[in-house]
Amino acid sequence: MLPLIMIKLTRLPIQLTICTTISTLTGLAIYFHEWSQVDLSTLDRSTFITALSATATLVALFCSLSIAWILFISQQAKGERLAAFDLLKSRLLDVQQWLLNLPKSDGRDTCLALAYEYSMLELSELPLIERGQEHEDYCEAVAAGLESSDINTREFFLNSLAHFSYIDSLLNRIGIISIRQILMRVFIETLAKGVSLVGFSVLILIASLLWYTPFLKNIFVVASTFIAIGSSLLLLEVWVDLRRHYDDELDFVESSKKDS
Repeated sequence: MLPLIMIKLTRLPIQLTICTTISTLTGLAIYFHEWSQVDLSTLDRSTFITALSATATLVALFCSLSIAWILFISQQAKGERLAAFDLLKSRLLDVQQWLLNLPKSDGRDTCLALAYEYSMLELSELPLIERGQEHEDYCEAVAAGLESSDINTREFFLNSLAHFSYIDSLLNRIGIISIRQILMRVFIETLAKGVSLVGFSVLILIASLLWYTPFLKNIFVVASTFIAIGSSLLLLEVWVDLRRHYDDELDFVESSKKDS
């Protein structure tokens, strides 16, 4: 499990607070240079632009790699969702054919009603929030059928339970994939922070090319400190996001080892 402090460091208000605090302390150190021994007299324009450009280049590289990774993960999740939906439709067709080949009975009609209800679902309607009345009727019929003294009735509901249990697992799989697609917003928000840092860096670079007076140089250094601290926190956030994604992809055996 990730430490709580690392998770908190990925939140925007805390990140802004840390960046602002350190930048303010940097400004105070520059202002009270006689006490802090900070000397910016040797910092020329070319050195400043080179240092800030290196930081902006690293963040821009992160943004480009993040875009490719986000697109890959989102397309992978979309493909898995479509594959699970196709398999669901195929299994429902098998169940319907099996039920239609059986003699008419109340139990068969209840199972058919549930199968038809599921077969009418579209991918945009999944995941299901509520299963509906047909599912409740089926559960009641299964509970009564398994307690029946008729061996044929018990065998029928055992077979139907095997079929619909697999269908329910497919519906749950689609639900989990849908949740993963929703959680992609976290990675997009991280990418947005990186893009903002790159944009801020470009503005500072342009300003330093046009105006590099002794007074503005101090402001540029403070702004560069904000960008540098923000970039460090951004890299930490990327690691936390990747670790969360990795933990979610673990199977149950490996996950139990991780938590122990």
